[in-house]
Amino acid sequence: MTAPVAEKKALYASAIINLMMALSGWLAYHYSNSQAILLDGNYSFIAFFVTLIAIRISLIKSKLTETFPFGQYVYEALFSFGKGLMVIGILLVALIMSISRISHYLNDAPVDVLNTSTVLIYTIVMLLMCVPLAWYCQHENKKVNNSSMILRAEYIGSKTDAIMSFSTGLVLFSIGFLDINGRFGFLYYTGDAILVIFLVFFLVKDPIALARDSFVEMAGGTLQDKNEKQKIETILSETLTFDLIKSSYISKTGSNYFVVAYVSAQDIDHIGFEQLEQLKQQTLAALKQSYRFVMFEIALA
Repeated sequence: MTAPVAEKKALYASAIINLMMALSGWLAYHYSNSQAILLDGNYSFIAFFVTLIAIRISLIKSKLTETFPFGQYVYEALFSFGKGLMVIGILLVALIMSISRISHYLNDAPVDVLNTSTVLIYTIVMLLMCVPLAWYCQHENKKVNNSSMILRAEYIGSKTDAIMSFSTGLVLFSIGFLDINGRFGFLYYTGDAILVIFLVFFLVKDPIALARDSFVEMAGGTLQDKNEKQKIETILSETLTFDLIKSSYISKTGSNYFVVAYVSAQDIDHIGFEQLEQLKQQTLAALKQSYRFVMFEIALA
């Protein structure tokens, strides 16, 4: 299956499921008064909206234009960068709201009491939707050697949603067994806020890494995935004989790879331009066996 087809199928599934999760989250928040569940619902709705943008990017990224003669893959990196910042922003807002809720409770301001009766149903429904979605996005990305930044962003988003849903459900359902007038009764007022604070610090690592890697791609930096870099360097060493390579440059923008092998002028004179061109085409063919979108050039060191 080609990258655009894999992406398109996964993105359509992601859009539908994210909308369903957003509606479920808002409905559950209405009955539970939980800020953690509201966070989950808002996250899913924004994920639905940006997935629609991702579908459009997936359709146009490989099209050549006068402005983008090598394809529009930069939109992939831009999308992933934006989604990484979006997730960070949602987590930051949730952190501020949770700290505010705890502050209100400590200052004897009115705070809504949690209603945990609907949490178990909500948790089961959410996990049945977001866990298969996360697995599906990861599975489709593996088919294209994990080259799709869009599918990586969708996987991180779905995994984040799954962890938030499971943690929220587990903690809030457990609170329901406590005596509201007992020693731990304060958790009916602040339990979800405390949970959100822990979730924010636990989940923020992935979106930060996504935003960082996407920024590096947009800036033309070298490939950050060490395993992929080693794999490409192995292909170069196997196809470019005569120990031609002095060094290499490997970058990635979206799902498009750009590989440059640097050789010395003396080596070029030794083997001749005709044979060098044959080696270039052989190397490009070898790279295309693993990477659908790839450009390869040979340059003087």
